[in-house]
Amino acid sequence: MGYRKRSLGVGAGLSLCLLGPAAWAAEGAAACAAEAGDQARLACYDRLFRAAPAAPVAPEAGRPATLQPDRAAADGMLTERWGLGEEADRRLFRIHAHRPTYILPVRWSNAPNHQPTSPNPDNQVASPDSLKAAEAKYQISFKTLAYSDHWFGQRADLWLGYTQQSSWQVYDRKNSAPFRETDYEPEAMLVLPLDTSLGRTGLRLRMAGLGVNHQSNGRANPYSRSWNRIMGQVGLESDEGDFAVLLRGWQRMNESADKDDNPDITHYLGHADVQFLWRAGRNGFGVNLRGTPSHAAAKVDWSYQLHGGLRAYVQLFSGYGESLIDYNHRQTTLGFGISLVDWF
Repeated sequence: MGYRKRSLGVGAGLSLCLLGPAAWAAEGAAACAAEAGDQARLACYDRLFRAAPAAPVAPEAGRPATLQPDRAAADGMLTERWGLGEEADRRLFRIHAHRPTYILPVRWSNAPNHQPTSPNPDNQVASPDSLKAAEAKYQISFKTLAYSDHWFGQRADLWLGYTQQSSWQVYDRKNSAPFRETDYEPEAMLVLPLDTSLGRTGLRLRMAGLGVNHQSNGRANPYSRSWNRIMGQVGLESDEGDFAVLLRGWQRMNESADKDDNPDITHYLGHADVQFLWRAGRNGFGVNLRGTPSHAAAKVDWSYQLHGGLRAYVQLFSGYGESLIDYNHRQTTLGFGISLVDWF
């Protein structure tokens, strides 16, 4: 008998749960039907039967929530390389990539610079050097964040960078395969991260910077070459993040005439350059234009991702200033090799 009473109680409870809402709806519908005006009656029915907004569904346990696309997914080459995003690694004095790091075991020149010259008599090579048209070339480049803070609501980052480029006469066994030229380039750059749309161009202004740059080959006369510059730069990126432009301009710091290894260097290397960067799948392309109308230079880089950070690398250069000792020498070079760090 007790079991039967409990069954009746449960049945009554279920009936109330199931019939209660129906009864409430019937009473509400009757109240709406009693409304005098058509608009009032329709408004009453809307309030009564309008569906409540669906509650968000939590992801299943063990399954990550789906991420919605946002600008972070389209971070471009400059954003990644200079840590321009808010989620970038802000830790100080850690090594970051700067310019490409590569080695070209084979680099060929159509006109090796056998006898470097300069307007300074102390920097004129007296007799021609024996050089092979084929040599090796490599570059290493890195930077570190030395300071980061906000000034008047704007973030400011101080980067310290270093780039070294060497040309190696590795195939000149007769002369013990000497290094023909090594250029050292330390620099400091204060960078302001920006994010300003340039309208219909599809580009965004992502950074502006000002700094100092030293470049020299560390050699004694007559082979010594060096100069110091105050340098400014701005960086642009496409909204999709697959294209970037880096514009740099510089003013050379004056030196005394007797200590100036290369007094006419700006006649050949100019006061600015522009770097175009584009990536498409595993392919990466770079074009650098520099110099003056009468002494121009162009460099084209192509790379292809082989595995992880390892990329096949091809570099074509034509013009003046392929290296610092060649600042006033025109040649065309073509090199093949690999890169471990590219622009992207």
